[in-house]
Amino acid sequence: MSRFWNVLPWAVSLFGLVRADTPAPPAIVPGGIVNAASQLPPSLRGGVLSPGARFIIPGVRLGPEIPVRGSESNPPDKLALVSVRIAQGDRAAYARLLMVSATRIDAVVPDLAPLGQVQLTVTYGAFTSEPYTLTLAVASVGFYSSDTAPDSLPQAKRKPEAASGDSVTLWGTGMAGYSGSYLKVMVGGKFAENVLMGAHICCAGIQSITFRVPAGTPLGCFVPLQVRTLDGRPSNAIPIAVHAPGEPCRDELDWFREGVEQATRAGFLALARISLDMHLAPHAGSQFQFDYGIASFGRQESGQRQFPPLPPAGTCTVFTARLNLRQILGQARAAEWTSIPEPARGNRRLDAGEAISVTGPAGMHALPRDARRQDYYAALLGGQGPFSRDAVKPLYLSRGSYTVSAPGGADIGPFSAIVEVTPAVVWKNRDRMDAIDRDAGATLEWKAARAGDAMLILAVNADRASGDSAVCLCMAHAGDGHFSIPPITLGNLPATREEDDLSASYLLLLEMPVNPPARIEARGLDTAFAAFVSASARLVKYR
Repeated sequence: MSRFWNVLPWAVSLFGLVRADTPAPPAIVPGGIVNAASQLPPSLRGGVLSPGARFIIPGVRLGPEIPVRGSESNPPDKLALVSVRIAQGDRAAYARLLMVSATRIDAVVPDLAPLGQVQLTVTYGAFTSEPYTLTLAVASVGFYSSDTAPDSLPQAKRKPEAASGDSVTLWGTGMAGYSGSYLKVMVGGKFAENVLMGAHICCAGIQSITFRVPAGTPLGCFVPLQVRTLDGRPSNAIPIAVHAPGEPCRDELDWFREGVEQATRAGFLALARISLDMHLAPHAGSQFQFDYGIASFGRQESGQRQFPPLPPAGTCTVFTARLNLRQILGQARAAEWTSIPEPARGNRRLDAGEAISVTGPAGMHALPRDARRQDYYAALLGGQGPFSRDAVKPLYLSRGSYTVSAPGGADIGPFSAIVEVTPAVVWKNRDRMDAIDRDAGATLEWKAARAGDAMLILAVNADRASGDSAVCLCMAHAGDGHFSIPPITLGNLPATREEDDLSASYLLLLEMPVNPPARIEARGLDTAFAAFVSASARLVKYR
């Protein structure tokens, strides 16, 4: 696209063939074309398209300012002077158009579209976009959710629920080239039974898939489900509620979601021991251990906080996104390491005073309000984090009782709570996990502080060129001492590039309480908690 914009002014000035107000051609957002159901970033394994799949083209000048809709059941290949051509050499086919507008086109990949690398162009009137390169596979499944399902498919907007042995029907796109026997459906890590597929009569490009929930499927409100094709392409992960017959679903680790998420005025405080192996440079120090404190209090004006749902113990789910890695890395402080997330949408900070104090066996530390992000109180309590130029401080958190207290502010009254600090989790085979084959999975072994805790495992990577990223989130019982991440849940993580100077490829192990930790009681708060967590992480290469 940049080559086009550089050549155009030169051609105009040299030949004088067009006037300054001549309309420009359609332009497609780079890396923007996605499966309409999963909306997975296109560089991920499951983000490719397939013949018969619904897809979205974002851009500018793609069509008329006022959207025009085609038939849902029999969409045309030309609509309101718009057409979408998919070509490979001399072979070409035209997409069927569901909706066209200036900034977005909804379409169906033609059944006869060639497989492999193809060139897509959008034509609106007399103008055609530059070719957009994408890859087509025999099948690449995307499931609809409440956020992505079209209005013509209201049943897909409802979260499915079932008991073991019940049949469940889901709707998706991108599986027209397969029958049920060629798709591996995994529910909570177990293969589903009696898998059947069919086309949906209402809507072109949409298929239904029906299966029976296998015996022994873990119970929970967010049991992950994924499909894998014969060539190993994983779908997006969607949650289903699996419950005992006649009972509502219930999560094992529900104190945070039921307490903080549902409250209007809520907060948290965490004291954390973090061990990190980064291998920043050959023969250079790469081991970092530090203690960190963070707290936040807010009023959720949208009515509900949105937290990534935790899967049941023994299972994994996957989240995908597109990140601006340059911006994220640019926010890292030179003086100290912090990990403050983006502000929650609709959340207004609540003032608990200028600083929160932490008092324990090694004395007192303050968590001041963050100067850049007023929503948070945070401080490095001891040790040394990455990117820091300061001298190493003594570690602060040792086993024992710690008092966290705040003077109170305009929104929250004074409070004091006791946090019990226990030994940190030990990741026993961390040194042997420098590279992970995504097609083979990975097994982690650990020594936990408390057998009754929960162990969260996160496999994370983001492609530095595109920002396309994925997080595989697993939960296990701490007392088990080990967990194997299945290959299907690692399949959508981008591979680690050899040329990365500072990679975003991490594997992390975090121990957190299953039972509700210490409550913070204060005027102006509906609910808040204070807890100790420990984490061990390392930089890895995903192959």
